[in-house]
Amino acid sequence: MIPGIKVFVALLLIIALSSAGLAGDPSRVADRSQTTRIGAVAYSPAAVTIFQELTRYLDKNGLPSDYVLYSNYDSLVAALDRGEVDIAWNTPLAHAQFHVKNQCSSQTLAMRDVDVGVRSILVARAGSEIKSPADLAGKQLVLGSSQAAEATVLPLHYLKKEGVDLSKVKLVSLDAEVDGQGNPCASPQHVLKALQTGRGDAGIITADLWNRVKDDRSTQGSLVQVWKSPPFSHCVFTAAAKFDKERADRFTKLMQAMDASERGTADVMRLEGTKKWLPGSADGFKDLVEALQGN
Repeated sequence: MIPGIKVFVALLLIIALSSAGLAGDPSRVADRSQTTRIGAVAYSPAAVTIFQELTRYLDKNGLPSDYVLYSNYDSLVAALDRGEVDIAWNTPLAHAQFHVKNQCSSQTLAMRDVDVGVRSILVARAGSEIKSPADLAGKQLVLGSSQAAEATVLPLHYLKKEGVDLSKVKLVSLDAEVDGQGNPCASPQHVLKALQTGRGDAGIITADLWNRVKDDRSTQGSLVQVWKSPPFSHCVFTAAAKFDKERADRFTKLMQAMDASERGTADVMRLEGTKKWLPGSADGFKDLVEALQGN
């Protein structure tokens, strides 16, 4: 046979076999139409690695998926609302905003172990004479990004409920200095730095950060804990109420099954700072929803 004809015949054979394979395996076409689209914010270069590895892991375990990265959480919430993504990796505020926007309906999927039972801490500079939240009157209180539930929204909500007259407190917002759109969760670090440089009398940070710095020799004795908030939940994978419940459950179970020691999932968990993924619960967001509704 002439070489050119051999190549042509071989190509026809490959096409025929490929077509036969697709026809004989309907699930391949079905999988493509059932791709779960995951949205997240490109909060760091590591986001690409995280979501590439995550979607590979989900694909490998029978949940075809893809990801889309956004520049900020407003865009991500809008994309979830429009159905451009099925699941969004949200900050607590972004999750609550989507929930409220959709008549208080949504699905709370998977969370990291570090996202459960989070607390905000009111710390004051030693010598500030702030011994309780009531002593904030006339003092400067440093807050983080306006998009940070843990460093602004929830603490103000809780303090108000405890009877603190916020109109008498001099609020020092770092909102213009913090990347609230891309990474508002970095706010406690900014608040801590502001306190250490004398920009306020007290500030709101997380319990996790306080536990790391309270015994540090460089800061020991310079700050004191004044108040601790009730527990609440932090970052979470959110889905719309109408998103297929079976697929949502499959996603959550696969997240829970991740092993920090296995190749393919180790980087995801390391970069996200978690040892275990847990099923989400709407209970941890009730106070934040209440704050957004102005109750």
